[in-house]
Amino acid sequence: MLKKILIALLVVCFISGSNFMTVSAVTPSSYESGFQIRNLSSTTSATINIDFYNLDGVKVLSLADSVAANSTNTYFPLSDQLATGFKGSIIISSNQPVVSMSNLVGKNSSNSPISYASYSAFLSGSATVSVPLLMKNNYGYNTNLTVQNTGSISTDVNVNYSDGTSKSKIGLQPGASVTFDQATETHSQAVFSATISSTGSVPLAAVVIEVGPDTLFAYGGFGAGSTNPVMPLINENNYGYFTGVQIQNQGSQSTQVTVAFTPAPGMPGTACTEVRTIAANSSTIFAQNVFTSSTDPATLISTTCIRGATFVGSGKVTTNSTSQPLVAVVNQLNIGAKKGAAYMGFNPDAGKSKVVMPLIMDRNYGYFTSWSIVNVGGTTINSGDISCLVTGTDKSGASVSKTILSSTSLLSGGSWTLNHQNIISDGFVGGATCSGPVGSKLVGSVNQLANSTIDSFLVYEGFSVDP
Repeated sequence: MLKKILIALLVVCFISGSNFMTVSAVTPSSYESGFQIRNLSSTTSATINIDFYNLDGVKVLSLADSVAANSTNTYFPLSDQLATGFKGSIIISSNQPVVSMSNLVGKNSSNSPISYASYSAFLSGSATVSVPLLMKNNYGYNTNLTVQNTGSISTDVNVNYSDGTSKSKIGLQPGASVTFDQATETHSQAVFSATISSTGSVPLAAVVIEVGPDTLFAYGGFGAGSTNPVMPLINENNYGYFTGVQIQNQGSQSTQVTVAFTPAPGMPGTACTEVRTIAANSSTIFAQNVFTSSTDPATLISTTCIRGATFVGSGKVTTNSTSQPLVAVVNQLNIGAKKGAAYMGFNPDAGKSKVVMPLIMDRNYGYFTSWSIVNVGGTTINSGDISCLVTGTDKSGASVSKTILSSTSLLSGGSWTLNHQNIISDGFVGGATCSGPVGSKLVGSVNQLANSTIDSFLVYEGFSVDP
């Protein structure tokens, strides 16, 4: 039987006059997507089918391909296969386990890239989906939320916003998608969250695009939450970068939440904590205000963090007074450099001994990556006990296979951050599989970055899988 990987809202090509809100001349006027597929098998080539669906749920294209063992395929550009103006989603079917992620390119009216965002594929849908961060005219930022019916029957989609407003779509067909544009909706707050639900428990998937004056962010919606989500990379006052963590309370009771920040080995920063209240069915920002901002919302209970201090490390919810289910999205931003990116926080219970990252780069037209891997298990992982197999090709097309061992011991909650620039191969594009000791629990995220004058910063979530 083919193993199916659901990738919702993955491909968006050359959209002119799209539904995305334009707030200034430097926001995108069209979008284009590409994606990577990595085969998790170390011995067997994967036979895959890639089905493309438009917003009405009609299949418009089907491609057959294969992905070699422990390898990554890149699909970009897609203009040879899809007509200009396509917006929709894909579903990948494979006879081997595979994972995937997508990069979204924002383009100006001259069809030149001006901003980038990234998110990871969905392995399944959920009847209830949470999105912690939505915006309407928040310092020039607006969001749009696209929801796909990943089930086999029609369903009604209801979006309940934390500011008390709501939207709905009646009769969303299987495979079809609908976009809710917050910029055109009526909202009483600039920053809010939402809970999306279906009738008949039909599974849904959702993606949020954050469109700013100079930057583009993307993240996926959440199914079930965790009492203690983990954020692999927190970047504060670091060469102009700062981080905000928006944590959403999916539960019915208010809760007092402590986030502990732990610096990565060899990185700047001092361990500290932040305590805030999060109302039921609402979200609250952490990290940003205690490290960088001069003002702070009334949700703050206490903090030991030092405003203005440089910090590079990870974050984790360590206390949750009423044990409510929580989810978190992490935004990293450098206003001066016009660079920003978002990623989803992790449920530590979902940590596995292997983390797969479909896209790794080194000097690929100026782009390189870095990973942040967190030990979410209860025991220390010794230096050298995480082994990462990086495979792909260099700029000449030659195959590259390199094993990288962790250079530091990771206590429970500790992170390992590694910049790949100049350490793999010139022009390298590929993926990585990082394996820890038997029984270990790892999660991770990947930064993509180029030193340019546009928003060339992207982050996606790695996939924690069984050996």
